[in-house]
Amino acid sequence: MKSLCACEFVTIKMQAFKFPYAPAGKDLILQDRKIVIISVFGKTSFLASGCKSGILDNLIGRQIFQSSLSDHNIFVNDDLMCDIEGYYDRNQQVIFLHLQGVFDISTLVKFCGEEFLKDVDEKGFLPVWAEMKHSYAKALLFLFLVSHILIIHHPTCIFDTSYIYLFRALDTIRLKALPAIGDILRAIPGISKEWVSNGRPCSPRVLFVFNSCPAIFREDLKKSNCDKSSAVTSASSNSSGSSHQNKAPTIKRLEHALEDQIYHILRKSRVITNNSSNSLFAIPANLEFVFVQTKQNPSVDRLTQMANSLIEFCKSPSSDSTNLSNAMNSLALDPAAESNEHSFKDFLQKHIDQAFAKGFDDNVGRHTTPGHFEAPTSNLWYEVANNLYKFCLLQEEKEANSKMLNNLHSLLDVDVKFSEGRCGKVLPLALATYQESLPPHYTRDYHESKLTHALAVFAEHARGPLFDQFATQLEKECDRHWRNGRQMCEVLSLTGNPCTNPLHRGGGEGAGGGELQNEDPDDDPEIEKVDRSQLPVMEHSSGVRYISACNCGRKQGPREDPFTMRAANFDFYKLLSEDCGCAKLENVQFPVFQPSTQDYRAAQLFSKKATSPPVTGPSDNLPQSTESKEIAVSTPQGDTQGFSFGAGFVSSQSGGSDLIQEETNRLTPHPPRETSPTEGQEIIIEVSDSDLDDSKDKSLVRQPSTTEYLPGMLHAESPAGLLPQFPSWSLICLGPSSLYSHNLGLQDQQQAGLLGGSAYLLPWDVTVRLEHHRDRACWPAVGDMFGRNKLNINQHNNVLRGRKTKGSKDSSEFVVKIFVGVEYECPRGHRFMCSAPDKVLKTTGSGLVKDNGNKVTGNDMPLYFPCPCRNAKPLVAQLMRIHVVTPKAPIHVTLNPCVQPAPAPCPIFVTGCDQPLKLSQSAYWVLRLPYVYVGEHGPYIAPKEPVPLNYGRLLAGVYGISEISPDEK
Repeated sequence: MKSLCACEFVTIKMQAFKFPYAPAGKDLILQDRKIVIISVFGKTSFLASGCKSGILDNLIGRQIFQSSLSDHNIFVNDDLMCDIEGYYDRNQQVIFLHLQGVFDISTLVKFCGEEFLKDVDEKGFLPVWAEMKHSYAKALLFLFLVSHILIIHHPTCIFDTSYIYLFRALDTIRLKALPAIGDILRAIPGISKEWVSNGRPCSPRVLFVFNSCPAIFREDLKKSNCDKSSAVTSASSNSSGSSHQNKAPTIKRLEHALEDQIYHILRKSRVITNNSSNSLFAIPANLEFVFVQTKQNPSVDRLTQMANSLIEFCKSPSSDSTNLSNAMNSLALDPAAESNEHSFKDFLQKHIDQAFAKGFDDNVGRHTTPGHFEAPTSNLWYEVANNLYKFCLLQEEKEANSKMLNNLHSLLDVDVKFSEGRCGKVLPLALATYQESLPPHYTRDYHESKLTHALAVFAEHARGPLFDQFATQLEKECDRHWRNGRQMCEVLSLTGNPCTNPLHRGGGEGAGGGELQNEDPDDDPEIEKVDRSQLPVMEHSSGVRYISACNCGRKQGPREDPFTMRAANFDFYKLLSEDCGCAKLENVQFPVFQPSTQDYRAAQLFSKKATSPPVTGPSDNLPQSTESKEIAVSTPQGDTQGFSFGAGFVSSQSGGSDLIQEETNRLTPHPPRETSPTEGQEIIIEVSDSDLDDSKDKSLVRQPSTTEYLPGMLHAESPAGLLPQFPSWSLICLGPSSLYSHNLGLQDQQQAGLLGGSAYLLPWDVTVRLEHHRDRACWPAVGDMFGRNKLNINQHNNVLRGRKTKGSKDSSEFVVKIFVGVEYECPRGHRFMCSAPDKVLKTTGSGLVKDNGNKVTGNDMPLYFPCPCRNAKPLVAQLMRIHVVTPKAPIHVTLNPCVQPAPAPCPIFVTGCDQPLKLSQSAYWVLRLPYVYVGEHGPYIAPKEPVPLNYGRLLAGVYGISEISPDEK
């Protein structure tokens, strides 16, 4: 080995550098000297702060890359995520290179900031970790191209097998990049042809250093045990001396065992071969290449090093920074290192001497050719290193060379590569699972269920970090397949069934939903949007058909699932009534919109929920007419049912929320107690003169609009002056009361589809007494206008049991018998009557009806009731008709239906008539209720499963009685 004279040691200072580096000044003096390059890389603990150069300190005699206090910070390039430090030891003509990167825990912690966490959230940990390893591997490739000796630093005494795949990836890229490296080297003057052809000065030799060892080999622990033994007896001291002499061979056996293990692993994995020129590196055949550290290095534990340095500095506080630096440097050096038989300095010096003497020839085998070895001058090596540094790390060369180095990323990311291959193989299988047995077009729910099945198949076989990426791709492929002409319209009908036609235009909005309405402008831009102009025009169809009866109930017919309110509540009944003939019967015309111009339109309504109180009870907030008559029906038990003839007359009100509190208070019904069929009710009608000015109030009533119509149905909160285009209610007279016989009930020819035992009406006996004003002892005169009479409800203290009081001769008191029926109809066409809010009407075995009408007239009746038809899945029937057989008496039976189809804040739907509907005497009347209830915010869809009875209600107060006016007489 070449050496320098003493004067050169004094005049030439040691200097550290970083790449790219251009020698200058005194470095040029030694530019013609041959040098050997030794590189150190590997893994370190967090406390070591990425420094692996502590093993070199004893070799050089000072700390070269890290001081105990000032150099504890980590200076690593943020873009490259690694850093290569260089140190030129002019004494031994050796350049040391030290690689710091993500394999050092302290450096890894530095890069685990917010940006790292963001990348992990977006890409996953393994792809981000692969990018870090890629940066480290490029720096490592540079070291293998410019070094003679490489030292792998292990923080433990166990060989890290994860280096195997890294070495194989580096060797693959080195061979692919060899032509590009040759072109770079060829441009440098003075370089040999062998170096250009091989791309490196020699096949580098790799040494393995383990920074820790089992406790039994720790030198400091053995020394402590020896000190304790010598304090007891001198004999034990001699024993410890013999143990010290036997220590070296023991650690040697451990090192030799590790050498055999490492050599076997490297050979089996084909990292090293017989011809070292074809391998990434070589290991010596006749020299030791494993060193196990038996004492703790202070530079490994930075905190301990700082504390020890501070102690040394405090011992001489007057010393300057130079003395402090020397004190810090001395901590990492072992004064007995030169005399220690197990010394890293001796271990490494043998390889350095061989490099300077004859070079490395690590080929093995019978017919081997000598390997190429070249120790360059420092000037030539600096130029080569700077160019290769730019090629490997800065990638300033051609784009093709950059792509070649980027292939290293895919080689290192073995987890991602495996995941890509596995997921790519399973993806077509999962897509085929989705496409299996698909109908021509199908709903979103079916699409999502098939997609869930496909994802389950994919999840069963797919693995790795790209699972989410390929799962997202599977979702997009399935979604694209569905949107490519296989979407179903899915607009909901007014009964809640989706349209089964392909995606199309026309047919109305239904109850909402549908794929055209579900399109979100914020959806993935890669998803192909539907071109609405290319869609066919057709009507909606759910494929569901129901059976319903006509307005009068005599004829049943199938009906298509309605998608518009007109088809549900008007068109079907109009067509069926023409077939039945009931369209020619006497009927009541409900108020509808009458346009005065051809340019009429639907009114633009705004919700009044923010300003008006919500409906809180079954009979709260019902609008009242200021000109309505008041009638009270008192049961024999004392319960009172309030009748209001003006409920829901929105055309005579300023708004649905403008209610008179004292009128609403009396509308709360009280359920009657159990009454026998013979018990009746008493109606007290007080007739008195009304104010002559009452007739003037009618002129103040707001007239309905003739240019705007109500888009939905009339309800208590509808704006004043708006009427619907068509009636949703029907009130028809079937004929005289003799059509109904209570002994025979309703026959099939009269009412089709009624269930057996339920084809009867309920008798309702009511005692009526007329109480005139004290100034008038007779009925109103013929000339008196009925609108000027006022009827008030007063509860009578005497209870009449459906007959006149014994001995009474008052002609103004009489008993009337009314037959009422509340009819329900299920989707299959089954019809039945109810005798109470929670009971289906059923006759006895002899055909007798024991119930009366008190419960159905004095209580809220449920709008939806379970159908008693025997079916595996119970159907929900809806209240559709009210049957009334009026008596032959000088009174009118009146109807004022108010329906709340859903719980509050659902509005209360009304007919819109100014006065309660008067029924003629001795006649059979049928009131048909709407099939669907539609407000400004859409339809209130009938439930398909049984619901509580108070979910939807026909509010109490439907039935009333009024006196016949003199004009009618």
